[in-house]
Amino acid sequence: MSKKFTPLQQIRRRLRAVRLPLPTELFTFPLGLALSLVCPPSLAWGTVATVLALCIALMRALGWLPTNRSVVGRSLFVLFVWGGLLLFFCDLYPHALWHQALLLSSYLISSLAVALYRRVARPAGSTERCECVRGRILRVERLRFERILVVFSLLALLFILLNIGLCPVHWSHVRYVSSILIAVFAWGVYLLETLHLIWVNKRLRREVWIPVMNDRQQTIGRVPMTTPVSTEGRLPVVRLIATTERMIYLEQNSGKRLPQAEGYDTPFIAWLTEGCQPEQVAQELIDLRFCGIRRARPRFLLHYHETIGGQPLSIYLFSVEIEDPSLLLIDCLPIKGKWWPINHVTARLYEEPFTSYLHAELPYLEQTVLLAHRLRSGVSAQ
Repeated sequence: MSKKFTPLQQIRRRLRAVRLPLPTELFTFPLGLALSLVCPPSLAWGTVATVLALCIALMRALGWLPTNRSVVGRSLFVLFVWGGLLLFFCDLYPHALWHQALLLSSYLISSLAVALYRRVARPAGSTERCECVRGRILRVERLRFERILVVFSLLALLFILLNIGLCPVHWSHVRYVSSILIAVFAWGVYLLETLHLIWVNKRLRREVWIPVMNDRQQTIGRVPMTTPVSTEGRLPVVRLIATTERMIYLEQNSGKRLPQAEGYDTPFIAWLTEGCQPEQVAQELIDLRFCGIRRARPRFLLHYHETIGGQPLSIYLFSVEIEDPSLLLIDCLPIKGKWWPINHVTARLYEEPFTSYLHAELPYLEQTVLLAHRLRSGVSAQ
């Protein structure tokens, strides 16, 4: 009996399931620049601190805090540095531009401190192979976001210093318009980069990853299925050969599923994606196009390495034997194919356009299939 949830509990569960890639420093930076226009420095700092505390409490309640500790820590660091600068240097120039300059300076100071910490904690050249691809890509996007904010802060700080030093005192309207432009540009940068992070996150959630293997079948990297190419190692492939009555089923392959696999080949080919086992992928290939009272099961035959089209591959070969050829749903896919006698394929292996995979697999497949058929025939005769 399924448990029923109240509307409030349902909303809470959905919010907890959301995993948004939050921008660096949350919105401490643009919010402080905007509040500096309309509030005294102490009130602007207090408002930003209150908003940040509420955001941290909400993130903790929704379970977002563990995955965004660096963002929260950076926000608190900027807030404390900004508060210290306001405490000591706020009265040097009583204008919103100066208060914005102190916030920009606090961000640059925090960026320098974080850069030094990263250099000490993670030396150049070190890698984190255990880190998931999605987290690594989002971290790279956040670092790019930080670089954009550093450049913006430097240019805005230079603009403020020139404005304060060159504009006459009675041109207060020019300085006020300048402070508005800085706040507007900051919000524009934040909104655009936040939308970009959300877009990247959605693309990563829809993407399927293929592990990159070394010769010892250890995962050394990952590549997306949209671009299944790697020069660092081998990409795993699952192949399934359907057999019945000394015949194998082959279809004309256009070569789009795997690198340079043109010619007659088994249609049951798939990449071994991250988080899946070869047996699981083989069973899914069977369930797609096989019918019958008894569910057909794959049988593992061979694991071998092959290089096709310049791409090293790690191939898992399975076979499935069905009682009758009609149990294969040939017409459910718009590809022409037929059952081939194994002896015919062996005799014309280099005459017909068979794929390179079959050239490597057929000798072993012929031995196993024919041997199994002879054993069954001997048992039946007895």
